[in-house]
Amino acid sequence: MNRVLALFTLIMPLWMVGCASQPAAQHEPYSDEQVKSFAVKMLGASNMSDELFAKYRRALTEPHEDGRSGS
Repeated sequence: MNRVLALFTLIMPLWMVGCASQPAAQHEPYSDEQVKSFAVKMLGASNMSDELFAKYRRALTEPHEDGRSGS
């Protein structure tokens, strides 16, 4: 009986601390505009040629024929 009481005495505070902790903050997903601006920023920091950079930037920023912009 003493072992059960000792185990309960050790586990109960740990369980209570776990219940009292704050839930993790939920993050909103990034918008398409935020993703595109980050992609353009990372492309600018890369070592690719100016022509290739312009091609990728155009693909990310100009609207497509079906009305969507970017990827």
